[in-house]
Amino acid sequence: MLITGESGTGKELMAKTIHYSSPRARKPFVALNCAALPENLLESELFGIEKGVATGVEKRIGQFEAAHGGTLLLDEIGDLSLTAQAKILRVLQERVVQRLGGRETIPIDVRVLAATNQDLEEAIKQGKFREDLYYRLKVIHLRLPPLRAIPDDIEQLAHYFLAELCREMKREPLRFSAQAMQALRKAPWPGNIRQLQNEIKRLAICAPGPVIEIEDLAPEIGGDAPSEPLSSNDSDRALDEAVGDYEKRCLQEALHAHGNNQVRTAKALGLSRQGLIKKMKRFGIAGPSKDSSE
Repeated sequence: MLITGESGTGKELMAKTIHYSSPRARKPFVALNCAALPENLLESELFGIEKGVATGVEKRIGQFEAAHGGTLLLDEIGDLSLTAQAKILRVLQERVVQRLGGRETIPIDVRVLAATNQDLEEAIKQGKFREDLYYRLKVIHLRLPPLRAIPDDIEQLAHYFLAELCREMKREPLRFSAQAMQALRKAPWPGNIRQLQNEIKRLAICAPGPVIEIEDLAPEIGGDAPSEPLSSNDSDRALDEAVGDYEKRCLQEALHAHGNNQVRTAKALGLSRQGLIKKMKRFGIAGPSKDSSE
């Protein structure tokens, strides 16, 4: 199964929901971030390693064995090298693994879910992703929508996160003003649910009164009005183009608010730094100059 969607749309949560709603629920759920997997540790991490392969090395099972009977989520699978993709394809086809330094093949019973925020079809055209692995994974394809496409969910999630955080912090319940909620619903949320949750957490900590007003919101969400209003011609353009323009503006404002510091900006938006860099490239937003980054 392949789960796709922008960063922060809840791909891992969807994978967990699938696992714990299935007959495999009592078996392990193992999630592996492929983007954080160094090439030289790939085989031992995925397939395990036998004792004595190198000095001081002890026997260790890999993630496929750890997930036996259950579910293995290969998150950010689009970041794997072609060599790694070939090895995973072999496991999916033969349903066996061989530990590094071992001679025996070990049968496995694992449901493999793969998640990515990349366009794998485009990656195939560029020779960066194996077509055979893509179709092996894409037996069922779940596409998670960006948060900006489901404004009703924004309202429900905001109320849920706020209530939970107030309860955790032992703070009197807070509520949103109509203007603040309207701003939340209209914001582009480039970091999606993760960004929304971070913003609600900040509000639960910092909001001065029982009602969250529009001025309490972060500038990139709507706390400060944009210096240049959207053009009246926006209504005549395709919705995705208008949203893209607004998202680009919010990214620019967030960068400006955080002194072009990509780490702080990414955190504020609920993105990884790499996710922020990808969006900056997508919208043609230049990074800080050498002087400003030092």
